[in-house]
Amino acid sequence: MHKTKVVFLILISACVAVGLFWLNSDISAKKAQSFTTSANLAKMSDENPDFAEWGKNFPEHLDMYMKMKDSTYTATNFAGSYPYSKINRYPQLTMFWDGYAFKFDYNQNRSHYYSQIDQLETLRNNKKFLNAHGLTKFDGQPGACLNCHSGNVPKLVKKLGWVEFNTTKYWTITKMMEGPNDVHGKKMGSTCADCHSPDDMSLRLTRPAAINALVSRGYEKDEKHGIKASRQEMRTLVCAQCHVEYYNKPTGQKVKIKVETNYQEINELKDGNRLVEKEANGIELAFPWAMWKKGEPFRIEMLDEYYESVRDIFPQDFVHASTKAPIIKIQHPETELYSGSVHASNGVSCADCHMPYIRSGSKKVSNHFIASPLLDVNASCKSCHTQSEDYLKKQVLDIQTASAYNIRSAEYAVASLIKDITTLRAELAKLPKFAKIKDANKRDQAITDAIKPALEMHRKSQIRADFMNAENSSGFHNPREAARISLQGVQYAKQGQELVVSIGAKYGIKITPSNLGFEDMRKIAPSPVTINGKRYYEAPLQDDTPKELLELDKNLVPFNYEKINATIKGKSAQDPFYQAKH
Repeated sequence: MHKTKVVFLILISACVAVGLFWLNSDISAKKAQSFTTSANLAKMSDENPDFAEWGKNFPEHLDMYMKMKDSTYTATNFAGSYPYSKINRYPQLTMFWDGYAFKFDYNQNRSHYYSQIDQLETLRNNKKFLNAHGLTKFDGQPGACLNCHSGNVPKLVKKLGWVEFNTTKYWTITKMMEGPNDVHGKKMGSTCADCHSPDDMSLRLTRPAAINALVSRGYEKDEKHGIKASRQEMRTLVCAQCHVEYYNKPTGQKVKIKVETNYQEINELKDGNRLVEKEANGIELAFPWAMWKKGEPFRIEMLDEYYESVRDIFPQDFVHASTKAPIIKIQHPETELYSGSVHASNGVSCADCHMPYIRSGSKKVSNHFIASPLLDVNASCKSCHTQSEDYLKKQVLDIQTASAYNIRSAEYAVASLIKDITTLRAELAKLPKFAKIKDANKRDQAITDAIKPALEMHRKSQIRADFMNAENSSGFHNPREAARISLQGVQYAKQGQELVVSIGAKYGIKITPSNLGFEDMRKIAPSPVTINGKRYYEAPLQDDTPKELLELDKNLVPFNYEKINATIKGKSAQDPFYQAKH
């Protein structure tokens, strides 16, 4: 019996020893996962923002980021990353942007990996095409358009100067960039350096426009991090460097910049083309946030007030070709809409949902595969919400679908107003009072003066419809404010139509208000652009809209609840989106 006890104790001791050895090995292995010796560290600096270089120190994060390269073919009901033509899906936008480059090219955005590639290749950057299609004054996009697309921006701003960088032409700057013509050089999109300090990887703001705008709202500037804010705030503010409404503000000063003797939209100087110094009117990227104070939710009226306050120096983004209204083109105001939401008021950041924490070995890391929360509801939503994934996905779909009804209603109302103003202008031009004015420009201006109240309604209603179309959540970021903005768009458009009728009656012209809808819009849906018989984009870029999405849109306005409900109920609990074929 004594010998048995001894053997038993020896076996237990051996098991404990083996267990301790295994535990020590496991701890050491996991420590190795989260620690890189200084001998293996790649040097990180703003002089070399290449994500491949920084990623040597953070290979797991780089692997997550690089997954975005091949994840561009997933479409959700209202967004996703399948790059179809949004002007084909929403042809009313071609009416909105008559006289502006977006009329010819506006695709569903792809991932952050492609932000610079897509901006280089967009038809909106094709001077020859746009000049030939009515935009004769277009002479190339400014460098300001690089602000949200390339990790090279801070380096370029330091080299050229803030105003000079924004004022220099986009393609001229690419010729001045160092590095190869690939995604680690001139085509590099978002990168680690955009949001992280090379010293300690702490979050920071690197874009002067965002820093300036936040200071105007009441934030305090910080030399290292851009502005002073908590880490949780920064998990939203780093996204607010780009996911915002912005404009190119004239500075009122002349600056010296490099210009090409023969401007070309290619990455190198050739055929005798060279850079020379020239004086130009300075511009800078700016956010219209002066009326939006720190700690307050954004309201759409703040845009009206802001753009009215700068109207003497910035009257419009463009003059509408058909109505002659001074139009503000809205960009992608996710930050503004989200600010007043339930999630924002409870301290939820952009990164909590779009870059949720996940486990990688022993570490908890923020997922750098930046995407729709619908792709990983468990990580994005269920860290707070206790309901099932199926329930949460269907809630999102229901909210977005209800918002989409409001948004499409606003768009159709604005399109109807555009049609009616265009008709009124044509009828007024026939009257002796205006027909006798031989100078076409003076005649147009006289008609503009006569219908100015209707044009102001066009401007205000389109700001709202455009805001909600450009905002990428289909209202989910803040359903209450989304509904208010959309319905204001309908209200102002209807008021504009009333003004058109009354102005027409004053001149003896009878105008019957239009009521355009889905089928009317399909008649003007543009096909993919071809140049010299060849399709401008290679598939899948600017593909026709997936038929499932068009079927959904068809049933929104008027609202076909049976088909809409069937669409939502029919979605799998595991797959509320679908993989588009290409």
